[in-house]
Amino acid sequence: MDNHQMELAEQLQVDGHLYYCTCDTLESTLETVDFNWLSPFTKPNPSAFISYLDDIFKVAVNT
Repeated sequence: MDNHQMELAEQLQVDGHLYYCTCDTLESTLETVDFNWLSPFTKPNPSAFISYLDDIFKVAVNT
């Protein structure tokens, strides 16, 4: 089984949302990071997720 937390942390760093490090690299990471480089997450859109699930499960939406 893969380490999903590490995979998520790596991808979030690639996407510019966080810096990740290990205990061994904490000091050097804190010395070199530029927190101005980080970008916030976009605002969530719950209706898009609901619509996606409706499409997958073939839920008919009555309007």
